[in-house]
Amino acid sequence: MDFGQVIAQKQDTIIQLWTERVRKDEAITSIHELTYQGVLDSLPELVKAIAHLLRRSQTENFSPEGLQNLGLDHGELRAKQGYDAEEIFREYGILREVIFEQIEEALLQSEPAVLLRTIRLIDGALDRIIALCFQRYNEERLREINLLYDEMLASNQELDRLVRNEQKNIAHLAHELKNPLSCIIGYSDLFLREQGKGGEVRIHFIEQVLSSGRRLLSLINETLEMSSYQAGKVAINLAMVDICDIVEEVTTVMGTLAQQKGLSIQTDCPLGERRVFTDRSRLRQIITNLVSNAVRYTDHGTIRVSVTASESSVNITVADTGLGIDATEQAKIFEPFYQGQAGQQLPSSTGLGLAIAHQMVKLLQGNIHLTSEPSIGSTFTVTLPLRYEQRTDNQPDTVGLAASTS
Repeated sequence: MDFGQVIAQKQDTIIQLWTERVRKDEAITSIHELTYQGVLDSLPELVKAIAHLLRRSQTENFSPEGLQNLGLDHGELRAKQGYDAEEIFREYGILREVIFEQIEEALLQSEPAVLLRTIRLIDGALDRIIALCFQRYNEERLREINLLYDEMLASNQELDRLVRNEQKNIAHLAHELKNPLSCIIGYSDLFLREQGKGGEVRIHFIEQVLSSGRRLLSLINETLEMSSYQAGKVAINLAMVDICDIVEEVTTVMGTLAQQKGLSIQTDCPLGERRVFTDRSRLRQIITNLVSNAVRYTDHGTIRVSVTASESSVNITVADTGLGIDATEQAKIFEPFYQGQAGQQLPSSTGLGLAIAHQMVKLLQGNIHLTSEPSIGSTFTVTLPLRYEQRTDNQPDTVGLAASTS
């Protein structure tokens, strides 16, 4: 009896029965997420290989080594598909059961020696394939574990870096808060002592207390702004915005500070009636921070604010003739609390203004670019889309913000 031919003739039936039983097996749950081809995998080739094995065994000693690739490939695939070991074991058990069911009648009609040899060959082939399958399955799982470990290690290192950076920021913030608080307490104490002695009120004391109070409030507000952004809790209110109107508003307010330093602020905004769909308050905050930064770090010369537009975007440029930023510092200038050499020279610098501007630009789906040269000046260019693209529920905003339209 040619059992190889019997299996070859019943191949389609074996595959059909195996597929039906595997799908009905409640213990093999991973199958529910796979296509028919994904479930089937290399089963047709395996059945053909067993039939071929039985045919060749009639004329020569034959080892099932030729089946090893089927087992290795199957193990790798099942690992990637998320099968557990028990599920793989059960599907091979079902295959063994179906094969013997289909050749049972022929086996019973054969000589005992032939029957035993056939059973031994089929069991040996399946056992070999199962062993190789689990070998590759375990290798693939171990590889996944190693990859996961490497990812976790990298994540842990990044988390450590963020924690250290946050600790550094907190220490810096505490130092920045300490200065105005000490000033407020010190001048208030002097003021009370003078009052207790019946002396005249010194306006200078009050001015120092007010100045330090404003600086303290500004620090707190900027820190809260940073925290809200990092927590993804900054809401935006969208509307059609006149950028030229905002530029005029900001430069008028900042003009007083500029004049006190002998600086002039020039604007160029030839947009006419053109509007941008964005958040007005956030855009004003960006321009204010950039112009304020330019005034702070410029001792003489001119600050220019210009606006240009293309078909899809608008560019806002703030250029100064100030201290400039060294090339080695430019990559860090938008980090919270970072102060370069220029910033360390000014007691009013907190290292938050540019960081907030950078985050607000990202919030409005834009980008910011810096070109600078020490002792020559700096130019910040903000590029924003003419229309803010609102995300759908299936496409959440990349910075996790709640958008509303007004």
